[in-house]
Amino acid sequence: MWVLSPVSLPLGSRVGRRLNTLLVYLQVKLASTLLGFSEPVVYVGCPPALGVVEKLKGRYLIYERSDLYEEMPGADKSYIAYLDDKLTGSADLVLYMNKALWAEGANRNDNSLLIGHGVDFDFFVNATKSQYVPEDIVEMPHPIIGWFGDISDKTTDIGLLEYAAERLPEMSFVFVGPISADVRKLRQFKNVYFLGPKSYEQVPFYGKEFDVAIMAWNQNKWIEFCNPVKTKEYLALGLPVVTTYYPEIEQYRDIVYVAEDYDAFVSGIRRAADERDKAMEDQRRQRVRNETWDAKVAQIKCAIRQGAQKRECEDSRQVMRGSATQSR
Repeated sequence: MWVLSPVSLPLGSRVGRRLNTLLVYLQVKLASTLLGFSEPVVYVGCPPALGVVEKLKGRYLIYERSDLYEEMPGADKSYIAYLDDKLTGSADLVLYMNKALWAEGANRNDNSLLIGHGVDFDFFVNATKSQYVPEDIVEMPHPIIGWFGDISDKTTDIGLLEYAAERLPEMSFVFVGPISADVRKLRQFKNVYFLGPKSYEQVPFYGKEFDVAIMAWNQNKWIEFCNPVKTKEYLALGLPVVTTYYPEIEQYRDIVYVAEDYDAFVSGIRRAADERDKAMEDQRRQRVRNETWDAKVAQIKCAIRQGAQKRECEDSRQVMRGSATQSR
């Protein structure tokens, strides 16, 4: 595997976008040439890559639709929506990471596949069997109410976290990951601990120390069309999960605690912290056992092969029709 991180400039104007498209294209084209890629399969996960894709002219285009990018703070909604529409319509295969996006876009391309995110199942399960405990959590008072991942204003209901920490002073609220939101008030609680960003390899070893895993999401368009990877990671750890509502959680309603308001979130944490159900722990793991990244890759590879074969057949029919026309 080769990884290229193209250089682009912080330019938001129309001219700036064109310049960045050209810069990224030239860098990718040069790398492809040096590596001997003549007809690449192009896999795109972000709408602004459209200009580069059009210049590359790969033999097969895959567009991954994972989030509602037009809802990102500061995004030009109409421009992002235009790019998304173009990519969706022109891709040989469109992959959707959640049902809401799939329902909204599948009718725009016949070759659409609802695939969802995966989980590194064995990696998380094996961590629970290890005796290793990170130093900065080893002496943390239990029960530990934990969260790993980004904390941002875009996704996280900070007010809800403050409300829960205030009403559950006997519990430790532990946050592992980068912070971009204003958490000054949250830091004032003596039962709240911010451990900062950790490497991916460390994350499961923090997660296995949680007594309860939480997800306090904002109620907005971004969350409505999201599918958090951490949901499956929490379940692979066997943890009781307390979350605010988002559409993708419906498939796990029977094994997680879904809170419709602040008080329900707090009561859900209390119930989850008192849970001592080994059978439920095993059930959570079983629900995501087959949702591995390897399984997702196998699905994608199969879809690519089927799509490529279908296109070859269509190309052959066109050639045959052309030959028949010339014969007449």
